[in-house]
Amino acid sequence: SLLIAILVMSITSMVLENAAPTWAYGISKGMTTLLVLLLASSNKQISRLGARVVTALFFCLLGDLALLWEGGFLCGLGFFLIAHLLFIRAFRARFGIKFHWIALLITASLAISTLYFIWPNVSGVLQGAIIGYIAVIGIMSSLSMSIALNKRSKIRMQLGLGGLLFMISDAFLGINAFAIPIPFASILILTTYWGAITSLAIAAREF
Repeated sequence: SLLIAILVMSITSMVLENAAPTWAYGISKGMTTLLVLLLASSNKQISRLGARVVTALFFCLLGDLALLWEGGFLCGLGFFLIAHLLFIRAFRARFGIKFHWIALLITASLAISTLYFIWPNVSGVLQGAIIGYIAVIGIMSSLSMSIALNKRSKIRMQLGLGGLLFMISDAFLGINAFAIPIPFASILILTTYWGAITSLAIAAREF
């Protein structure tokens, strides 16, 4: 199944990151996200929500590829920013906007903690880009968790989990890149990231 293929390819990618040429790691990383995109679109009668999530995942794929190259951070950030805006649009169109206080509390805690660590180490354009990105992913994450908390079901919880894991992954990435080295950072970042988009893909396929 696609889930098994995603698991195998993600493990392969993490193994190749430090043990193979950049191009080999890049191919395996891109293939993992591409498999998640295929999972999201695997329903023969894809919903409007599903189609929008597939589009968002395509921009995640572009972000993955941009981050492979030195100097590609802002470009990758831009692609992921577009992805989160598309996620927000998809969730708002299907479920409306009704934030749950627990979701807002979790999101605010993650955002403030991330900024606490990285803010002293960034300046100029990067400061504005990071503030904007954290605001947008915060809205996406809190909205997805609110959807799960406002009316609980298995598939809604899957959606909420995806939003939460995405923000945790980016917190790991930001702190590791700009503040302090995190032990096993790559494994933590990639497992939470692919867990996030896989959860969002499963939810989008079922709605």
